[in-house]
This record gives sequence, C-alpha cells and structure tokens, in this order.
Amino acid sequence: MPIDLTVVVLRWLQFAAAVVALGLPIFRTFAPGTGSRAARRAASIAGLLLSMGAVGGLVAQTAMMAGSWTTGLDAAAIGYVIQSTSLGMAHVARAALALLGAVLLLAGRGQRVMTVMAVIAFAGATASFAWSGHGASSEGAAGLVHLVADIIHALAAAVWLGALVGFSILLARRDPGDVEASARSLAGFGAVGTAAVLALTMSGLVNAAFLVGVERSDRLAGSAWGLLLFAKLLLFAVMVWLASHNRYTLTPALEKAIKAGVETGEAVRSLRVSVGVELAAGIALLGLVAAMGVQMPPASM
Repeated sequence: MPIDLTVVVLRWLQFAAAVVALGLPIFRTFAPGTGSRAARRAASIAGLLLSMGAVGGLVAQTAMMAGSWTTGLDAAAIGYVIQSTSLGMAHVARAALALLGAVLLLAGRGQRVMTVMAVIAFAGATASFAWSGHGASSEGAAGLVHLVADIIHALAAAVWLGALVGFSILLARRDPGDVEASARSLAGFGAVGTAAVLALTMSGLVNAAFLVGVERSDRLAGSAWGLLLFAKLLLFAVMVWLASHNRYTLTPALEKAIKAGVETGEAVRSLRVSVGVELAAGIALLGLVAAMGVQMPPASM
C-alpha cells in the first residue's frame, strides 16, 4: 500500500477509535441504560485500537517524511521524529494516553472514579490530534488560537459521533425498557448535541480562517484540500439536518407513541435508520478529514 494512503487509513482508524473511546463513556452519563459492560468493552477495545493506530501512524508518518518504508522503519529515524517534531510527540502521547484509558476502564469495572480518569485520558488522546495536523502549523498568539480551535473541534466531534454510536446500540435492542431508555436519551441529548454542533461550527470557521484565508479562497476549488473541504461541509450539513429531524420529528413521535401505549415499532425503525445514516455520514466525514491531513491547504501554497 502506498505510504500516503497508509497514513490516511491509519488517521481514519484513529479518528474513529477516538470517537468510540471518548464519546461512548460520555454518552453513558446521560444514557445509563446503554449496557454498561458492552459500552465499557467497546470503549476499551477502541482505546486499544487508538493506541495501536497511533504507533502505526508514527511509523507511517516517518516513512512519508523520509520517502520510503525502509527509512521509516529505522529506529533512529523514528526516534528523530519523536524528539524533533510535535507530530512525533503527539503520536507517542496519544498511544500512551489511549492505552492508559483502556486499562483504567477495564480495571475499574464501572467504578465512577476510574471511568472519569479514563475519560480524561481519552480526552487527552483526542486533543493530541491538534498537534499532528494543520492546527500546529501556525505560530505565536494566533497559533495558540488555531491550536485551541483544533482541540475543541476534535473533542466536539467525539462527543457527537460517540453519542450516535450509543444511540445505535440502544435502538438495536428490542426490549420495551430499552425503547423508553432510547426516548429519554434522545430527548436528553438535545442540548448537548446542539452545543457540540455550535462548537464544531465555530471552531471550524476559525480553522478555515487560518488554513484558507480570504485572500486565498479562490484557490479552494482548484486544490484537492479544497474539494475535500466541500465534501466535508456537505456531509456535515446532511448530519445537521438528520440530527434536527431526529430531535424535532422522530423523537417526539416515539415519545408520543410511548405515552399513548401504542405500538412503537415504526417509530423505532425510523429512528434506527436515521441515526444509522447519520453515523455512516459521520464515519465518511472522518475519512475526508483524514485525507485532508495529507493535503496542502491554500494558506500553505
């Protein structure tokens, strides 16, 4: 597999794993009905995958910087990248924090303190993406703003997409109690989801200001990075529409059916499909972001 494609695939894997590792435990705070063992196991496995993906990503990034797999697999080259670049240090920190989070979840067996510590570790691992992407390219005070915006962007995405994973788990169940838990969780996530969308929008605008700029906006359509950005924005718009449809149409319909004591099968199926499509769009969006990381933004041309 070509080096650059390997880098993209491993970045995609890390993004998806971070979403589950961080987002699912956070989701359980307002949806305790999401099978504790199943959710804990899924988040732990995701943490381990994130750790392994970070190690593999470090090797692939080193190979891409060196121009060959042979050099990329050299211990001295990897050591140089770790010691001399923020990208290398970010990968090491991500691998360590993700592994720590997975161990804490497994050892804690649902204990609140251990879960909180695991969430903090996963949050640190997710935040580290800011140092291995374009967010670390700016310097000075402006660079700090860009970096913070990138961190907020990564954390907000994990909260939103992690919740979709949680909703998918709940909606896949058939027990009447799970249907009611799904309705409560969907209603309760409304404010959190809105905050996540706002955070993604605002931080995305900040990132665009740094990576594109008004004076170079005419170059967007002629660059691979710009085309990927347009595709990302389209998927984001689809996800926002689906989230709004779920919140204001499908969830009230499910709540109404539960209160009336009538068959909820159709309402649950509609939500299951809608949430599934939204999650699929989110996973595809993560792939686009992974690809954007190896392309040159207009501001760097």
